[in-house]
Amino acid sequence: MSKVRLTPAEKALAAATTAFNARDFKTAVTAYAEARALGASVKLSARGHALALSELGRQDEAVEVFKAWFDRAPRDTDAIILMGVLLKRAGRLAKAAEVLEVGRKLFPKNLAAAHNLGNVYDQMGQHAQAAACYRAALQIAPRNAELWRLLARQHISLDQYDEAIDCLNRGLAIAPGDTQLVAMLASSLQRSGRIAEARDMVRSLLLSDPDNPEYAAMEARLSARMGEVTQAIDLLKATLDLHPGHPNVSLQVTAMIGDGDLPTASAILEKAVELNPDRRDLLARLIEVLQRCRFGSEAAHIERSYTLAKRYMETFPGHVFEAARALRTVMTRVLDEDRMAQTGSHDILLPMWQRNAPLSSVHYEMGQVSTLEDRLRLVDWHRAWGKRASAGIVPVSRPPLPALHTGRKLRIGFMSSDLRHHPVTMFALPLLEGYDRDQVEVFCYSFYEKAADSMQQHIAGQVTAFRNWPKRPDDQVAEGIAADGLDILFELGGSTAMNKLEVMAYRPARLGASWLGYPHSAGLEQIDLILTDPYLRPDDPRLLIERAFEMPATWVALSRMFARHEIAEGTPQARKGHLTFGTANNPYKYTPACVDAWAAVLRAVPGSRFVFLRPEGGVESFVANARAAFARRDVDPARLEFIGVRGDHMRHYNEIDIALDSLPHVGGTTTCESLWMGVPTVSLVGPGFPERLSYSNLSNAGLGDLAVFSVDDYVAKAAELATDPARRLALRHGLRAQIAAHPLGQPERFTADFYALARKVASE
Repeated sequence: MSKVRLTPAEKALAAATTAFNARDFKTAVTAYAEARALGASVKLSARGHALALSELGRQDEAVEVFKAWFDRAPRDTDAIILMGVLLKRAGRLAKAAEVLEVGRKLFPKNLAAAHNLGNVYDQMGQHAQAAACYRAALQIAPRNAELWRLLARQHISLDQYDEAIDCLNRGLAIAPGDTQLVAMLASSLQRSGRIAEARDMVRSLLLSDPDNPEYAAMEARLSARMGEVTQAIDLLKATLDLHPGHPNVSLQVTAMIGDGDLPTASAILEKAVELNPDRRDLLARLIEVLQRCRFGSEAAHIERSYTLAKRYMETFPGHVFEAARALRTVMTRVLDEDRMAQTGSHDILLPMWQRNAPLSSVHYEMGQVSTLEDRLRLVDWHRAWGKRASAGIVPVSRPPLPALHTGRKLRIGFMSSDLRHHPVTMFALPLLEGYDRDQVEVFCYSFYEKAADSMQQHIAGQVTAFRNWPKRPDDQVAEGIAADGLDILFELGGSTAMNKLEVMAYRPARLGASWLGYPHSAGLEQIDLILTDPYLRPDDPRLLIERAFEMPATWVALSRMFARHEIAEGTPQARKGHLTFGTANNPYKYTPACVDAWAAVLRAVPGSRFVFLRPEGGVESFVANARAAFARRDVDPARLEFIGVRGDHMRHYNEIDIALDSLPHVGGTTTCESLWMGVPTVSLVGPGFPERLSYSNLSNAGLGDLAVFSVDDYVAKAAELATDPARRLALRHGLRAQIAAHPLGQPERFTADFYALARKVASE
């Protein structure tokens, strides 16, 4: 019998298949590409080639490779379903839904088509459509407990708890020991008001199996939702003593701990990751938590987070989008432009984050825009987020208030966990100290979980009432605020740690307003107003959701917290022999366009240096990546300098001649600090709210000419200022007096304008 001789294409295809089955996807991709080049059948090679690419995280390439067969097989069930899955993995959710809808219509009895389409709609946040798909799948496979769980999840997202409970009971009849179903049932019972029933069920389970960590986690979750957070944390910690590294318990307890005890949270997650190396959710959470750790060496925490982020991308390349929030934070902090690009783009990430991502996930994305369409898409995302976050929330009852014209005092509230030694207080303090006690009552609401510092104690002594409610559930916070009978409640926290933006959805005051903490419309329709000024307000009204609470001159004024810090003699250039540009802005604002502009300035001013005044300046990876980024832009990396510091940074402005603002998302606090230290700042003005903060600061300090409207003018203005040592010397030692003569430096005027406007708005 003669031996069958394989063609070169068949040999390459066989090698590819062998590598794929061995999960050696890199080798498989190379072999599949070789087979295709040698003329191998598209039908036989496309599926394996695409899946291998997908496993390596090369999702767009996977879609393109499989398209060669998909276009030839418009009625092939498997091809339709796989294309839908590949599009979903690539983040192209709308297209995935379109393809799978075709498959569902062509093959209404195909379980995979209905199931996968439901998954896509779920990820898009279209819960009613997802529920319809899962119901159709259950018509085909009624004893599939996982489908009952998925359907229940949609009902929960739609606040249809009775329907969810029915689905979960059906699932438990099929899989009585499924802890996911039990946990969702307990949560649904609690949310539907059947708290005692939920608690009895979980405690009965605990009695039957007291060592089951999943049941302990359920009990803790119920306790936390009832406001018993300390007890819940203690229970979870005790459970971890018995079950070290348990994944779900570790995730739950660190979520409850939040930023209140980051050393404990990070230690718990390190242990969990060590014992569960295949759990990518644990690794992503640890990466995220390490970014917020400032105990010990902050630089070491950043470096550790970066190491783990690279490990995640290498180990789980097909799941990068799932951890994009955490990964993008790391990559921006260390200026890893290549890996940042691999984590996705707005058109992919925003739809994926629509269903369940917190507002903070988009805070760091505000600079990742280049067109008006990008900016409008960001506004639409916030609006949709607001609808989702407030869905099912019933406004709390508020006590009736007599009309202001009867002579009663104006009642204003400020809600923020940052009313302490924090940049928010650097601008809010005048309103908390300088109000007219005969005309106004001021209430503050904080959820800060650590001991009150001296500034928080001082503020508490200045205002009518200071309520500190750490870890109190949102509905209870709203009820407490409502009892104070406010005319306007200003939220100052936005998405920062330990703040409770969603409390605004309960309408605890007659009017809700935003200021300071979040440089964009938050999206909640219950927030009526956003504080602006003539410079800050976008020219295009579509770029704000709320109506403007517009101050006559400035949206902020410098408080007495700016009073310290000496300015060195002369200028840095005179002392060091070269001119130094620099920034203290957060690296999440260092977009490629921003680094392009900074490099262009350095090329335009030969011999100049650029200093990064940031905690990241002490991180080895940031230094290496920054040098590489400027080298790619034809700037000698030796011209870069790094000052790694947090907290004690103001004195280092004495090392900077000219500050270069980030773009398109500009600075706010950093611009004010720079000006206070006599350092002129060049800023690019853009269309959106986050792109105009420095425009307001500069204009209200008498330096409006330093705010320009094109990148070319930005470079030219920086170069012009570099050649004007006389002006820079005058500003270095005269800018504080100049600020005091303008609205930015007049906190008493700002306070009077603010409360006059608040009274006018509250009287309408």
